[in-house]
Amino acid sequence: MGRRKISRSLGALIAAAVVLLALPPSAVVSIPATMPSASATTEATPVNGPSPTPVIGPVSAAVGDSLTHSLVLNPASGRYESVDANIASTAVLIGDSQSAGAAGVRAADTWVERGLSYGGYAVKFVGASGTGFTRSSARFGNYPDALEKGQMVLPHGNPALVVVQGGGNDAAAGATDAEILANAGRLLRGLKESYPNSQFLFIGTLARGGKAGGRRNEVDMLVAGFAHRNGAYFISAGDWLTRYELSNKMADGVHLTLEGHQILGKVLASRLKDLKLLGPKLH
Repeated sequence: MGRRKISRSLGALIAAAVVLLALPPSAVVSIPATMPSASATTEATPVNGPSPTPVIGPVSAAVGDSLTHSLVLNPASGRYESVDANIASTAVLIGDSQSAGAAGVRAADTWVERGLSYGGYAVKFVGASGTGFTRSSARFGNYPDALEKGQMVLPHGNPALVVVQGGGNDAAAGATDAEILANAGRLLRGLKESYPNSQFLFIGTLARGGKAGGRRNEVDMLVAGFAHRNGAYFISAGDWLTRYELSNKMADGVHLTLEGHQILGKVLASRLKDLKLLGPKLH
């Protein structure tokens, strides 16, 4: 009986060794010898393995990140974070389809990503279409839920800028002011656990000016007040569709055509310059 147990144990060990030896190098996540600066966090614990939870973002990029990029456990937040060698010049972007892309426009071509790129930042998008401060999509949680549950994997270290864009889906869903403010507070607290030394920028809800903007315009102003009370920068987009005459450059009721994104990308970069928030690539 004892011999059979020993035999089974030895067999299991040999099988495990064979599986490990058979794995291709790309399936093993490694931790680089030199880590990027992590002055924004306490000393992190390297972890050899993919995140145990899904990653928000463009699906192909997210899957690639979880398989090929090293992750570290940030003890300040208790969350796994990805290693990014360019973190010092990066703008970490949380947002909805205005940032993720829609109607045939890629994320890299949206007005939010273009504006940040024109403004001198490498952009790391960790948001998802259809989401917001309170609004979840079929696959991903709202902003604070996604962060707290590990769906949103942040890059590790001290980014040049942390950007939160959104509010349109909250407006469409009929979220109340109290609900939006409560979740914005949860999100900001969670982000500051990872990034206590970074600058924060909130970008409001893209809308038409005046009464035509409806609830979207109201949410834009609501987020403005929240940002100012919490010492964050704010850029309003609440009247941009009217101010920049973009009604003929809409792919649908809320999303721009590629030409519209190109126009507003330059507008956003100009606002960053006005706020003296230009990124390291332009210094």
